[in-house]
Amino acid sequence: MSESAIRKRSRVACTSCQSRKRKCSGDQPCTNCAQFGCHCHYDFQSRKKKDVKPGSCSIVAQSPSMATASDLFSSNATVDEPWPKKETTPTDVSPVHLSSLDANSGAAFVRRLGLKIDSANAPRLHLFAWNVGARIPPPSSPLSPASLTPAAAPVVDIISQNELRSLAAVFFEKVDPGYGFIDRDHFLRQVSRRWLPSSSECALPEGPYDSVLCGLASFGFLFSRRQATTKELQLVESARIILEQNLMSETCSVDLITGWVLRVAYLRMTASPHATWMASCSLMHLIEAAGLHLELPSDNALIRSTENNCDPEIRRRLFGMARHLNVWVSFELGRSRVVLHGATSLPPTPRPNGYMTEIFNLLPVSESLDPNRTQDAQGLETALSDVIDAVYIQPPLILAQCNLMLTIYRRLRALNSTVSGKLLDRALALIGKALRATHEMIATNSPWHQIANVPFQIICTLLSIDNRASLVLLGDAMQALGEVTAAYDTDVMREAYSTAYLLILLHQRRKEQDTQVLGDVLRVNSAASVPHADPGASTTTQSDALPDSAEFSWLGELMIDMPSLQNFDIEQFLMTDVPWPFPETGI
Repeated sequence: MSESAIRKRSRVACTSCQSRKRKCSGDQPCTNCAQFGCHCHYDFQSRKKKDVKPGSCSIVAQSPSMATASDLFSSNATVDEPWPKKETTPTDVSPVHLSSLDANSGAAFVRRLGLKIDSANAPRLHLFAWNVGARIPPPSSPLSPASLTPAAAPVVDIISQNELRSLAAVFFEKVDPGYGFIDRDHFLRQVSRRWLPSSSECALPEGPYDSVLCGLASFGFLFSRRQATTKELQLVESARIILEQNLMSETCSVDLITGWVLRVAYLRMTASPHATWMASCSLMHLIEAAGLHLELPSDNALIRSTENNCDPEIRRRLFGMARHLNVWVSFELGRSRVVLHGATSLPPTPRPNGYMTEIFNLLPVSESLDPNRTQDAQGLETALSDVIDAVYIQPPLILAQCNLMLTIYRRLRALNSTVSGKLLDRALALIGKALRATHEMIATNSPWHQIANVPFQIICTLLSIDNRASLVLLGDAMQALGEVTAAYDTDVMREAYSTAYLLILLHQRRKEQDTQVLGDVLRVNSAASVPHADPGASTTTQSDALPDSAEFSWLGELMIDMPSLQNFDIEQFLMTDVPWPFPETGI
């Protein structure tokens, strides 16, 4: 290669390769950007600018993964638009850190998968199927999506006491086993007090506990109706106003924190990622302000005070829920979580009819996936095996387990690590179990956020694995995602289903093109595979001219290392009367 060619190649290196000090192919997008899902940008004017003075910050293009962490979910930007730039030093953006952010969020994993399959038609950088979508009223409702936000009102003016009790029954049947942070008896007593005449001494006045009543009733609507009602939206709005009005209060009561936990959990199942993340961070700060992350002695004055007169078990569950929501929302978005240093709260005690503690048992593994922690492939593979080993029977817990397993697998992929065959088979078995759990949750109208997120991420993971066993599961995964789309007919679900269909279509076209290339090779060389007959020799049949299997013993040994050909009968193939090459398949 001439010196001029070398200089030309260095001048057209994209900004991403320059910042990472990698060799750039000069394509659009270049090989590195296509592999990692980065926006490929060339700054042709940089050579004409003056050199940056030592010690000053250099300007590098912000990669899509960093945009995912700070901009993507709060704007309408897509990867086809120029990404904003920020001032940083090259050491601020390490490839390992970006890869872990991408793997945790899942958005860049889908984008990178699409770029690998077809760089021209890959889906945009977006967190697909984060939940079933926003709750909107039916067309016949007086409230439409285009109308103003429903007016907030006291809970007693929105629904009756009997309605609230009916909705509470739905909550304690479907939601409380997994999110058990509300004492049922105490709640029902407060309901009775709230509907007493205001003149009664036992009446519960309008205050922070209304956010708990509204929040719990909203969950009752969510888990009993496919579409939102006007009352549900009014309850959600009333809870929001109460919580935000008390956000700056110097006194942070347990009732207020309970209302915030309900709101964050509801947003995780219905709202946008950005709104949910912001609310989860506010909740963690309130937990710290109230000291619920501390295991206080029983004789402490705070425990005996009116504002914090709360069962220690409920305190532990509230902190565990807040931590659980903030960790997973932050990781899924690739954003920073709120860490309360010095937390001494003990794990909650398991309940006979609940599985909340099992969800909390997954938290240590979840927190080990923090992008700021360095974890090698061996440690991740051990964590993957441990997660798969756990045995659960509740559908929401199975999907949470599968979600964590998929995240660990993405982290291994980001490290270019190969998962062993046996472990991969166990992972695929868990995927099948999760898809069956999805069908069960659809049938019981239980729209936990994993019901949309997990089937979509399963489809992307199966395409990434790309072997016979994984592709066989694609049909079940698409069926599950299609059932969720039909049950909750929202823009979010229709977008997710269309994107999954597009990825599979692009994958199929790529395989067809690969097959065509192999077929062309065989057709061109087919003459060399047929033995030339000796003009002076006697006439022989085709089967006589074919070599016996002993001459091809080396081929049998080679096929052992090729899983897709392990069931291929080489002896029958050599003795067949079908002309070589096979006319249809090109084999």
